[in-house]
Amino acid sequence: MTREHGRSRTLIIAGVFAAALCALIVTFAFFERPRYALEMLYERHRIERALDAYFAAEMRGDLGAVYRSLAPSSDYRRTHTYEEFLKDMKSSPVKIDRYEVVDIYGLRPNHDPKTYPNVERFAQVEVDVFITFEDSQSSSECNFCFTFLKEGGAWFKG
Repeated sequence: MTREHGRSRTLIIAGVFAAALCALIVTFAFFERPRYALEMLYERHRIERALDAYFAAEMRGDLGAVYRSLAPSSDYRRTHTYEEFLKDMKSSPVKIDRYEVVDIYGLRPNHDPKTYPNVERFAQVEVDVFITFEDSQSSSECNFCFTFLKEGGAWFKG
């Protein structure tokens, strides 16, 4: 192969690489779905950690940790004091035995900063929850879809 032919081949490869890189940048800059899919790769583990912390606190009965797992700007935390939360929780016959994550999806920015000024992102978490009703000793499996909120860089149950 001649030196000139080698340079031409290198330029063609560099051009193809540059075009592909430009197409990738344009895709992530102008189309939300690919951008959120890429962001979900980064955030999924953090959301799962927040979810695990919330359910671990629920299952061990650590009501202080459960309350701290709730988003400060959530409707519940904005309308209920910690004392009201304790009263609600202590009167509940429901005990969570275990849970299974079905899916984490719907990562999106906050499109309503007036209502939720401290929220950076929202995500949906679908979970199968296995519960026991302590008053009747009956069990049930429930499917829930929770909203998780990112505030101050941390994820909380909405």
